[in-house]
Amino acid sequence: MAKAKRTRRARTTSHRKAAGNRIFDDALSLASTLADGRKRAGADRIVELASATRDFGATLDDFPQLRHYSDTAADNLDDLADYVAKTDIPDMLEDFAGFAKRQPVATLTLGVAAGLAFTQLMHGWPVPVKARAKTSNGRVKRRGRRRKALH
Repeated sequence: MAKAKRTRRARTTSHRKAAGNRIFDDALSLASTLADGRKRAGADRIVELASATRDFGATLDDFPQLRHYSDTAADNLDDLADYVAKTDIPDMLEDFAGFAKRQPVATLTLGVAAGLAFTQLMHGWPVPVKARAKTSNGRVKRRGRRRKALH
């Protein structure tokens, strides 16, 4: 009798583990699909930035050296977009880890800049000037007390 219970428990446990593994695999698959979609969207944005950089460089006829820098930056952005589109996320993380080991100061600087940019985006900076607060009847609220006129 005890052996039968252990066998049933073992089957139930293995069935639960298999179901749990399937759910975990499905979640990973969904996350991977979402990440690939975001990755493609990011690559498209980088291509748009490269195009805008190239267009800006085309307006720099009076400054041929700056035009050259602009074209080089646009070409590098196109290369970055290709890298993002063609490389898997784990490979990107490995590449970044290798870069971080080779260039720790640049990695720290990049991390600080990215953190500041992210913080500013999340807080909606710069904050737009707010209109003066209005009361329920549409009149502008006055801040502070009214001063009495001197007679």
